[in-house]
Amino acid sequence: MTTVFVRGLEFYGHHGVPDEEQTIGHRYRINIALEVEETAQLSDDVSETVDYGAVSRTALFIAQAKRYRTIERLARVIADAILNEYEEVASVRIRIEKPLPPAPIIAEAVGVEITLVRPIS
Repeated sequence: MTTVFVRGLEFYGHHGVPDEEQTIGHRYRINIALEVEETAQLSDDVSETVDYGAVSRTALFIAQAKRYRTIERLARVIADAILNEYEEVASVRIRIEKPLPPAPIIAEAVGVEITLVRPIS
């Protein structure tokens, strides 16, 4: 098993509980870690692993196509899509951060992290 990751994928989205956040939007950062059954480490053939560029485009499309009240839901929708679209992925961990959140706290970032494992069939 190999971990393929994308760290610090950024986008501007319109997610959040208050209507103002949904209107104004905010910058977000996504980290993706994929556990992959691959043989590219032996063959040096990119078709024998997961394409992290394609996975990143999937995540960005989802993050910008629809608005969600919670980033928990956004993370789940991205994770589900990755498991559905990339059969070589055995598990996916999605971390979404909102840097400098518009809240009555001073924090570098807030966010969520979820892990989904492909059911054994």
